Amino acid sequence: MLARSASMRDRIAMYNPNVLKIGIFGANCSSGRSATKVPERWSASWPDCRRLARMADEAGIDFMLPIGRWKGYGGATDFHGSTLETITWAVGLLCATERMTVFGSVHAPLFHPLIAAKEFVTADHVGAGRFGVNLVVGWNEGEFEMFGVTQREHDARYAFAQEWLDVVKRSWSERGEFDFEGQFLQLKGIRAFPKPYGDTRPILMNAGSSQVGQEFALR
Repeated sequence: MLARSASMRDRIAMYNPNVLKIGIFGANCSSGRSATKVPERWSASWPDCRRLARMADEAGIDFMLPIGRWKGYGGATDFHGSTLETITWAVGLLCATERMTVFGSVHAPLFHPLIAAKEFVTADHVGAGRFGVNLVVGWNEGEFEMFGVTQREHDARYAFAQEWLDVVKRSWSERGEFDFEGQFLQLKGIRAFPKPYGDTRPILMNAGSSQVGQEFALR
């Protein structure tokens, strides 16, 4: 997974010898990880996110990982009622930091793989190799309905995500034009430049907990 060069490992926290990595999760969402009404709850405003990222970078935190959330939960706390989109959020934080990795969290069914691949590469160049991808298959029916997208059956979500990721990876590595013919995706004449920073791909992660989800994450 940590497919970066020796020079990158010297300057990027995620590639240091420490096996245990420490990060901050969910700072792009209002209230963070606490469903609360207290006035001082996390706002997820851009100035606060940038300030937090700079503090974390200086303190030696290894990464920041956002939540892919499109619709808040409402109610008395309006948990995650305000959220910042994760790829543009990551690009901004990469510009504000020097050593830690910043992830984007992307719902595969909501993004065309070639658009996502181009966004990932752009972020990776902005961060000089410090961008990471958290690939999400999705579970929140309310969010999918908002986009007019029908969620697939559980195992099929991961089958689609595998095809989606195969397209992304090939667009990162293939030097010539290629076609892709899969069960879910049929794409013609794919050509994508530039390649990821340093010609090595960003860190990929997935938090699947089911058997099929864990098998997907291991691949």
